[in-house]
Amino acid sequence: MNLQSQSNSKRAIRGMSLSELMITISILGILAAVAVNAYGDIFGKSKDTISQNVVATLNKATREFSYSQWDLEYTATPTSAKDEMYVLRTLQWKDPDNSELNPKGPFMRQDWNPTTSSDTKDHRIEWTGSAWKLTKPGTAGTGLKVAFDGTDLGTPHVHATGFTPAGAK
Repeated sequence: MNLQSQSNSKRAIRGMSLSELMITISILGILAAVAVNAYGDIFGKSKDTISQNVVATLNKATREFSYSQWDLEYTATPTSAKDEMYVLRTLQWKDPDNSELNPKGPFMRQDWNPTTSSDTKDHRIEWTGSAWKLTKPGTAGTGLKVAFDGTDLGTPHVHATGFTPAGAK
């Protein structure tokens, strides 16, 4: 074996130099920072999407109720969530009068029992008087709290005898 081949074989098993190692670590750090920024808010966006889907479901139920029964208009109370709960319970109500061909409800699933919240950290759904809107965290307002863990689903709501739905004539 000559001197040239011995020198080449020693270089082949040699590790990275300090400068190569620092450059590699710097590049990995930059890639990690970009990845965190790109994917860091994915949970916040998912919560927004889920909340918007709940609002769309409530607005669809409101339209279906209006087609079947009467225009669902009820005065909104910005400082209380009593109006939201009352309108929700109206959407969960089934009209006992079977004399007409229109569907009688319920127009919203009866096992959805959300709590109310005015905490600006929560996603909330507010009744505007004729439709539902999303109130995102950081914005003041009182409404139905969107739960992302399923704790708002459970026993179906049972309406009291003689329940009068919102906007009943």
